[in-house]
Formats: sequence, C-alpha cells, structure tokens
Amino acid sequence: MQFAITIFISAFLLFQVQPIIARYILPWFGGSPAVWSTCMLFFQVGLLVGYSYAHVISKYLATKKQVIVHFILLGLSLLLLPITPSEALKPNDVDSPAIDIIFLLLSTVGIPYILVSSTGPLLQQWFNKQYPDKSPYRLYSLSNFGSLLALLTYPFIVEPNLGLNTQTIFWSIGYGVFILTCGWAGMTLYKSVSNLPPTLKKAESTEEQKMSWFDPLLWIAFSACGSILLLAATNFVCQDVAVIPFFWILPLSLYLITFIIAFDSPRWYMRWFWIPALVLIIPKIFGLLEGHYDLDDADLMEQIITYLGGMFLAVMVCHGEMVRLKPPAKHLTFFYLMVSLGGAIGGGFVTFIAPEIFSDFWEWPIGLVLALLLAAVSFIRKPGFDVPKFISAKLSNPKFAIWAISPTCVVIVLVGGAVYFGIKTTEFQDNFSKGVLTSNRNFYGVIRVIESSKGKSLHRYKMYHGQINHGIQFQDPKKMRKPTTYFSSHSGIGIAIRRHPKRLNKQGIHLGIIGLGSGTIGAYLKPKDKFVYYEIDPDVERIARQYFTYLNDGGERIEVVLGDGRISMEKELKEQGSRKFDILAIDAFSGDAIPIHLLTQEAFKLYFQHLTNNGVLAVHISNKYVDLEPLIYNMAKKFNMDAVLIEKGSNTSKGIKASTWVLISNNQEFMQHPRVLAYVDPWSTVVQQKKIIWTDDYSNLVELLEQ
Repeated sequence: MQFAITIFISAFLLFQVQPIIARYILPWFGGSPAVWSTCMLFFQVGLLVGYSYAHVISKYLATKKQVIVHFILLGLSLLLLPITPSEALKPNDVDSPAIDIIFLLLSTVGIPYILVSSTGPLLQQWFNKQYPDKSPYRLYSLSNFGSLLALLTYPFIVEPNLGLNTQTIFWSIGYGVFILTCGWAGMTLYKSVSNLPPTLKKAESTEEQKMSWFDPLLWIAFSACGSILLLAATNFVCQDVAVIPFFWILPLSLYLITFIIAFDSPRWYMRWFWIPALVLIIPKIFGLLEGHYDLDDADLMEQIITYLGGMFLAVMVCHGEMVRLKPPAKHLTFFYLMVSLGGAIGGGFVTFIAPEIFSDFWEWPIGLVLALLLAAVSFIRKPGFDVPKFISAKLSNPKFAIWAISPTCVVIVLVGGAVYFGIKTTEFQDNFSKGVLTSNRNFYGVIRVIESSKGKSLHRYKMYHGQINHGIQFQDPKKMRKPTTYFSSHSGIGIAIRRHPKRLNKQGIHLGIIGLGSGTIGAYLKPKDKFVYYEIDPDVERIARQYFTYLNDGGERIEVVLGDGRISMEKELKEQGSRKFDILAIDAFSGDAIPIHLLTQEAFKLYFQHLTNNGVLAVHISNKYVDLEPLIYNMAKKFNMDAVLIEKGSNTSKGIKASTWVLISNNQEFMQHPRVLAYVDPWSTVVQQKKIIWTDDYSNLVELLEQ
C-alpha cells in the first residue's frame, strides 16, 4: 500500500508541476508554442537524470544505503522550496530563449523534479525486493494514472480556482507530503530488508532469459518516436489556435493513456486492433496536411480529433510494441532509463534540431512515417497478432482470419505505407516551397514570404506566419504605399489613425504597435509622425526590411524595439517613464495563436500608462477560432473606458483581409466623430452579457473558442 500511495503522489506532482511552471513563464517568452516544447524537453531530460540516478543507486548500493542516500537528498531539496520563479529570471533579450528557459527551470524546479521523477523506478525496484513474486510493472501503470489525473485536474480545477503563486506554493506543500509518504515506504523496506526470503529458483529460471542487444535500441527508438509525435502534434495544434494549458494537456493526457494501457496488462495492447487503426487514420491526417500546406482552412474540431487521434494511435503502437519487448523485472531500472533516454532524444530533436533542418513542422508527418517503420521492425522481431480466442473461434474461415495473415504481408503493408507517405511528405515540401522567396523557422515559429501574380498588376509579396497572413505589399510603385490586409484605411486601426484629432489638426502622431509583421501600418506614416514597433522575433524585422519597404521608407521616424512587447514596455515605464503614445495598437499574433499575457488586466493597465490621457487603444482581435469580443468589451468596462467595435470585410483585388478591431478611449472628440461612428458595429447582447476578465493569474480561453 505504501509503495502504491507514494508512487501515485509522486506521479501526480511530476505532471502537475509541468503546466504550472510552463504557464508561469509563458508570458516571459512571448507566448510561443516552443515555450511548452522547451519545457517538455527539460522535463524529459530531468526524467532521464532521475531514472539514471535510480538505476545507479539500485545497482551499486545495498538496499539500506539506497534508502539513506535517497532521504538525505530529499531532505536537502526542501531548502529549494517554494518553486515560484523569481522575477529576476525574466529574460533581458531574445537571443537564446530556449537556453534561458532551461536555465530558469533548472534553478527553480530542477532538483525537486529530478528527485520526484526517480521515485517511480526506484520504489518499483524496492517493491520487487520486498515482493519478488509480484510484477512491479503494474505500479508504472498506476503512476501514469496519477500523472493523467494531475493533467486533467489542472485546466478544470487548479487553473480556474488558484492563482499561479498559490499553485506553486500548494505544489511545494504537496512535495513535503510526498517526502513523508516516501519515508513511510523506505522505512518499511529498511526494517524488513534483512528478513527478505531468497528469490525463488522458479522465478529465477523464468527471468534469467538473455536480453538481446537489439531490444534496448528499439526501446529508445520507440520512446523517441512517441516523444516526437507528442511535441510535433502539440506544436501543430497550438501554432494556429492558442498556446494555453488545455492544448498542452490534451495531447499529453492521450500520451499518458498509452502508457497506462501498454503497462497495465499485455491483453490491452491488441496488435490486431491498434496497428490497422493507425494504418487507416494516417491517410486522413495527410489529407488534412495537404490542405494545411495549401493554406486552406479546416474545421477546428476536425483538426483536433484527426491530429490528436492519429497521434494517440501512433504513440499507442510505439509504446505497445516497446512494452512487448520489455525485459525481466531485474532489468527494470535499465529499461526505464532507456525509455527516458528515448524521450529526451525525441524532445531534443523537436526543440533544437528540427528548427535548424526543417523549414516547417515536418517532424509531424515524418514522425508518423517513422512509427510505421518501427512497427514493421518490431513485427519482424516478434511476429503475430495475438487475437483473443473468443474472437478467433467465431471466425468462420480461419484461413482468412487476421491472426493467420502472413507476417511478411504485415511488414510489406507497414513499409509500403511508410514509403508512400514519405513520398507524400516530400511532395508537401515541394508545394510548400512554390513561390517562396524566403522561409525561416526559429523558436517563435515559421515565417515565409511568398511572391504571387508576378508580371501582373496584382504582383505582390505576402508574409505568412504558419498559415496566417501577416502582411501584403503590392510591387507596383503606385500601390506600394497602400495599407493592406487587416490595416486598410477603413479598418479599425486605419480609422484610429486617419480620424485622430492630431491627424485632423495636421499634427504628428506618436504611435506604438505591438507586433511587426511586414510593417504595413508604416504606410500611414507622415513626416511629423513617430512610430514604435515592438517585435519579439528578430527574424521578422530582418525579413520585413529585406522584402517589404514599409520600415525602410520610414527611416528614423520608425523605431523597432526587439523583445516581448509587454516586457519591453514594463522596462521602459520603469526606466524612462511613459511613452505618451497617442495611439497604441495591439497586433501581436504567433500564427493565429493568441498571446494571452497581452490581453490580461495587468497588460491593459500597462497600455493605458503608456497612452496620453486622450489616447486610443486599438486591439486587433481577428481570429479563425477564438471570439475575443466579450473579453475586450469587459476589459474596457473594467477601466471605465468607452469601446467601439469596427469590422471590415475583405477585398482581394486590393489585398484587404476581413478584420475586427476594438477601439478603446475616453477621447470623446474622437469616439463621437461622425466619420468614426459611421464605421462602428453594435455590440451583440451575448457579448454584453458575458462577464469575462483575464488576469495574469487567471485566463480561460476555452470558453471563448468558436463553436
């Protein structure tokens, strides 16, 4: 009982801390999907270190010494609590965000996390010493159930009800409880270790099978592939929707369920079901991918169900095949060490290698192809479908039963499928590159500049972040200075600039913009104006200057501040005071994802501090999947400001995209101007009835998802 309770608590803490700490630091690094994948890499490496520690002490120390060493380290780790990150760890630049994140995590939660992660395999080893006739592998299934419970309670119970500081304190208290239960299990073993009965000869004879040198390589490969699929699918979903715990936890929960199924009992991983299911869903995934790379929209639920369903089936096959090849219990810690090594390799590949060698998130389709190939190798290593007798007995013609299919046929189907979809991935890459002037992938995502209609009057350059257009500029000299996309003259920001009292009085406007894109708003620049862009991704500025002219045409009248917009503005307010903007535009998007930390009450307070008393806050809320109108409406009311909604339709021939802006101000001369009111759309009753306010401690984007 004490072993089960301790392993359950440790697993709960192990996975509860992941969304807590990632959510805490997400705003510090621009809200990019890569923040989560970098955190996952750190946790995977931490797991590897914890498992290595468990393997080493269980192999080289006597049982009583293991207990003593482990509890000395646990006791010392209490000095590192609570795990709340210090504000001093906020990044000062944007040069190496992944390294900064890893250092931050190591200095806050690193040691406690490693010790908690080591508890699962270590206590399973202790359990095996005390109960040598019982399998310890089911305890691993129990630990994954605890991990799953931790993930599922976070978005629905913990996050909505507890502030982030409270979350880190509660986790630290839970860590203290874990040490007590671990002490209970350790003392039980310590007292009884000298009286343990000798291992039964029968048990030895069944477990003294030689372990193939090839099997550890397959454990690593299957684990790495599962890790790649998890992170790639998560990044794929987050890049075009939002970087929020819900979209981290859903795929991670499915990932953990595969461990629960695979480790609980051999009867749950049914090759005759899981492998064909994977083969059948992959064509559907690649069908959606073809539309994605052709920049066609797809239904949100269809994407989530198909991509995450495919990830679940592929990871299920990886982990199911891995467990089929697991060693006897005496090699337990070595097996877990190899599994954690594979996870860390997969995480490292997605975080550090893939951005350097791929122009887009190609690890997602490649991971699916790899899963098919590894399944084929495993099938050669251990052929057979193991169909239950009650099913095979009902098959009228056993000659054609699935369990009687030649292993060679199965391998041919798996390898053939891998080759076919590998070719499809190559075709996607070729189509992805058509008309592309430049493509750049880094920590913040994928930026492309596409040339279209060359030689025609509509010849233009288009900037894309993921699937989302972030700027268009016509190449005809007569059209180059025309504001396009979401920033046309009749859009919310266009009206804010053109109808601002200073512009009407021929005075210069001081304009701040969070989010650069191609720099299209620069088309409004007049000789007396001063525009300031805040941009977190240095590659965006480089590309905007190289392929678009908006920034270069402005010369010294346009300033670009590199760094997260909110952090940069906080620093400016502290060091040099308010910028005194006449207009401040919030136009920061990562693909179509919402940087939540730019839409909280604390963020809006900062914006108003940087505006003049009669300034206008313009918030761009165009989005495919999220309805932000209720949030922004209530934010304006919170600060006793007037807010108007301005929606503009698209016009393809003029490069204009449909846009939705909210203008917030108490400048009645502007807000009541007839030329402003002429473009205002009424707030719906539903928007006015919803009482939604986000803070740095609380946000719930799920309730704003479009149905």
